[in-house]
Amino acid sequence: KVDHIGIALDNIEEFGTFLKDVLGVSMKDIEEIPHRKLRVVFYPIGDTDLELLEETGEETTISDFLTTKGNGYQHLAFEVEDIDKMVQYMRSKGIDFIEKEPQMGARNRKIIFIKPEYTDGVLMELCQCIKNE
Repeated sequence: KVDHIGIALDNIEEFGTFLKDVLGVSMKDIEEIPHRKLRVVFYPIGDTDLELLEETGEETTISDFLTTKGNGYQHLAFEVEDIDKMVQYMRSKGIDFIEKEPQMGARNRKIIFIKPEYTDGVLMELCQCIKNE
């Protein structure tokens, strides 16, 4: 299933205000991800979330995107049951990833990004919710 759509912004408050005041969508989660130098805010739209991404430092995972394209849709994330098995399967099909292995992302999810050269330029993320044991 589609877990979320990532939108890179230089100011998430402005877009968040639009979502709340114009569309009536309330914020679900907000989180700082220090190792990625990002602040992320989630807004639920049906069964899918909009993930607003904003830099909290320099040379972040969205720096190049914001510099070359400006604000906009940055990635599409699919939830998978077992990310390690999915990565192994996709590698067996010749697909490569930006990261060597899945990493921890927002909302207690393991994430990995498929290199856009395999998806006609669209950045796609696989994510798995890690249950607290």
